[in-house]
Amino acid sequence: MLFLKRIGKSLGISLIILLSLTLLITILNYIGLIGTKIVNVFSYITPFISLFIGGIIIGKESINKGWLEGIKYGIICIIIFFIFNFLAFDTGFNISNIILYIITLVASILGGMIGINLRKNEVQ
Repeated sequence: MLFLKRIGKSLGISLIILLSLTLLITILNYIGLIGTKIVNVFSYITPFISLFIGGIIIGKESINKGWLEGIKYGIICIIIFFIFNFLAFDTGFNISNIILYIITLVASILGGMIGINLRKNEVQ
C-alpha cells in the first residue's frame, strides 16, 4: 500500500509538471515565439523533465535501490503512455514512440538514483 501511495504522489506531480510545461509550450507556439521544430524537440524534453522529477520524488521516499524504484516507476509510466497513445491517438507503434519510451525510462531511473542519494545525504 505504501508503494502505491508513493507512485500516486510521484505520478500526480509528474502529471502536473507535464501538463503545465505542455500548456506553456503550446501558448508560446500559438503566440509565435517558438517554431514547430522547437515544439518537436520539447515534445521529447518535457516527458524527460517531468519523469525525472517524479523519479527524484520516488527515490527520496524509498529506503534503498533508487534505480530499481526508478525502473518500476518508469515502466508504470510507459504502460500509461502506451495505453493513452493506443486508445486516444491510434497511432500504432513506431520508432518515435520507442524512443520516447526509452527516454522516459532513463529519466525515471536517473531520477530515482539521484533521489535516493539526496535522501542519504539528508540522513547523514
